[in-house]
Amino acid sequence: MSEQEDKLNPIKMTCISCRKPWTVSTKTYYEHNNPMVGTKYYPLCKKCINNFLNGDEDSKQERVKTILQQLNRPWIADMWAFFEKDWGKYIKHIASLNGSKTFLDSEFSENEEKNETQNTSVTNGDLIDKWGNGYSLSEYEAFERKFEFLKKDYPLKNTMHIEALKKYCRYAVKEEFALANNEFKEVEMWSKLATKAADDAKINPKQFTKADLTDGIDSFGEVSRAVEKAVDVVDILPRFIERPNDKVDFTIWCYVNYERELQGLPLVKHSDIYNFIEERKNAYNEKLETDEFGDAI
Repeated sequence: MSEQEDKLNPIKMTCISCRKPWTVSTKTYYEHNNPMVGTKYYPLCKKCINNFLNGDEDSKQERVKTILQQLNRPWIADMWAFFEKDWGKYIKHIASLNGSKTFLDSEFSENEEKNETQNTSVTNGDLIDKWGNGYSLSEYEAFERKFEFLKKDYPLKNTMHIEALKKYCRYAVKEEFALANNEFKEVEMWSKLATKAADDAKINPKQFTKADLTDGIDSFGEVSRAVEKAVDVVDILPRFIERPNDKVDFTIWCYVNYERELQGLPLVKHSDIYNFIEERKNAYNEKLETDEFGDAI
């Protein structure tokens, strides 16, 4: 087998999403028509694709189109409806059609055609404004996925932070694409650039401080305060129907339920506390009445 055939049909290929090396077969990867990818199978494993497609049914159709764009396979609205929105059946049928058909050969419904005309230029324009010119649609989408994933744990306090994270995302995605295409010299180059960008942006794990890893919480007292800010142990200000909230029985009720909550015990009703106090008060009064001196002992 020639070197070119080895690159086109590797025995194992690393998924650009989960970064796991899978044995290449129709069970793990989809064949594609994307001219920007130099392997027979698209380097996004079926498991990651299925995870991406699962979720909100209302937006599933758009997610399916996103995957089809990456595979450069056609979207046929009537066929999607015929297979009752089942991705497995749909992609199997599409793959059995004329292999030269691409996403440009898609057949949209009338409503989709209107929306597609309105949204395509806006979406592409937004991506170009954010990431710059000269990238493929697959790269733009990969940039966006990585940026959205990383920004959850990266403080975007100003535009400099945003630009630093964007730079890292570009290089990291380029490295992933090069690895998927077995272009090892390119992998080395993009890896060095990504590492430097990570250091500059201070998102390299070795640069994390104790406060970064604990969100500034490093004692039990701070944990307690953080929990109390998020949710009260007991409802401090419930809605009152009959009981006044400035009486002793209410204060005792709050304290008792606080203690029971800490011990994992079921909460008690206000009426239980009130009745208990009344019983003790009556018992005390009876004791006073039966005492021969009439004084409290």
